[in-house]
Amino acid sequence: MNRRNLLKTLGSIGVGSFLPLQKAMTKEDRMQQATTCWLTPQETEGPYYFNSNLVRQDIRTDFDTGTLHTGLQFNMMFTVINLNCEPIPNVLVDLWHCDKDGAYSGYVQPGGINTVGQDFMRGIQMTDANGQCSFITSYPGWYPGRAPHIHFKVRLTSSTYVTSQFCFPENINSAVYATPLYVARGVNPTTNANDGVFQNANPQYLVMAAAPNSTTGGYDGTYTIGINAPVGVNDSAVEPNTFALEQNFPNPFNPTTTITYHLPISAEVKLSVYNTLGKEVTVLVAENQSAGTHRVMFDASAFASGFYFYKLEAGSFVDSKEMLLLK
Repeated sequence: MNRRNLLKTLGSIGVGSFLPLQKAMTKEDRMQQATTCWLTPQETEGPYYFNSNLVRQDIRTDFDTGTLHTGLQFNMMFTVINLNCEPIPNVLVDLWHCDKDGAYSGYVQPGGINTVGQDFMRGIQMTDANGQCSFITSYPGWYPGRAPHIHFKVRLTSSTYVTSQFCFPENINSAVYATPLYVARGVNPTTNANDGVFQNANPQYLVMAAAPNSTTGGYDGTYTIGINAPVGVNDSAVEPNTFALEQNFPNPFNPTTTITYHLPISAEVKLSVYNTLGKEVTVLVAENQSAGTHRVMFDASAFASGFYFYKLEAGSFVDSKEMLLLK
């Protein structure tokens, strides 16, 4: 999946795309869940990650073919918080997992399963002002050696705050795998307790709560992710005694964002923006500038949603970074 396909999907959704599974959690609600807030444990990324660049809520289909990978509908709500239990807005939650038959998209897997070029069960959503986002998927199946699980990252386009996995209560797994869509594969011999990642029947901070949904016939899941970041994620300051280009903020953004860069000496500066095809779409700065820290606002009101790159050329220094416009 390349980034031009992302541009197709973004046209049909908005930042406010949201699945109403529950009311927004207050800080008091979150404090009742734990004596203190926590950092979600880092866990292995696994062998089947790639950045699908698909900002979408429903991740059950393959984008190019439209093929729906069936299974019990699983509605998932995520809340991202910091160590003070405060919500973290405007970060990306990036998910991937296997389908009901235990296959990941995009790879050749054991047993000769070849899903190269496909991207089912992968997607990205941005957290709202309450630090929340939601997905619609199918309850994952299992494959030998692992308990049922879902992988995730919380990230910006250029910074990852946590990479981890979560599992499910064993009674939910048993109920799902006894249903007609799953029963043919039988019961998974690997439980949470003997899984190499979870190693516990109820691993701390790595279990998604799940409950039946009488309307869909599937399940609803809720999960809180704790990351080491302040309210409103921003990058730390860069020392101004070297050439440096910072990550734009906010990112993702709509429709304006600020680009900050540092010049240790005066220099001829060009700051430009490119689309994913490498075409220059606008020049923000083209002049000689004095040494110091410079901030430029980029107004993308006239641009379509999608990934863009901004490039700084200052003397012999050249650097570029990625940013995401979500309207």
